[in-house]
Amino acid sequence: MVEELLTMHLFLPKNFRGFIPFLLLLFCLPPALQAAPNAFTTDDSIKAARDYLDQQDYDAALKALACYQKVLQISPGYFPAVYNVGALLALEHRWPEATTYFRNLLIEQPNNELVEFKLLLLLLHENSDLPLQAKLFATDLPTNTPAWYYSRAARNYKKGDPIEAAKYLEVAKNIYGDKTKIYQEELDESGLNSLPSK
Repeated sequence: MVEELLTMHLFLPKNFRGFIPFLLLLFCLPPALQAAPNAFTTDDSIKAARDYLDQQDYDAALKALACYQKVLQISPGYFPAVYNVGALLALEHRWPEATTYFRNLLIEQPNNELVEFKLLLLLLHENSDLPLQAKLFATDLPTNTPAWYYSRAARNYKKGDPIEAAKYLEVAKNIYGDKTKIYQEELDESGLNSLPSK
């Protein structure tokens, strides 16, 4: 998740974009690696942070939260850090807080389909706020990202229809290729695609 989000430099001037991955390297490296930061690349730092999340090492993930908060003090609008603060709430199973976080983030960034998709996953997971669920990706036409297809798949998983869900995922992967990776990771983390069939 972290690696894909770090490629999204939508909110930074070009001359500042290269500085943020360096900050993540500086703040996110485990203490043993911080002693010799020149020996490691930004990719090493990103991999270390992602590995903490993948291994569900939440103590280390909390340290990652501190890392994101430090980055946000320097660059408050840096989207990867903003997004991952909320994602960590979900990974810690703090569902109401995560839902509120992404609801507020969507108000701030109403055209951000990744945020809208994450909010939909949280609402489906908790089976909450059915009127808002219905409004998210309500259009019958696909949008500019894989989010529309993945939202259809998530809803079908929730209804217990993995066959129909798989059709949407296949189309999304055929159209968008590697751009589906972050959406697939979010869907996997939601657990919706492992619900029993009806």
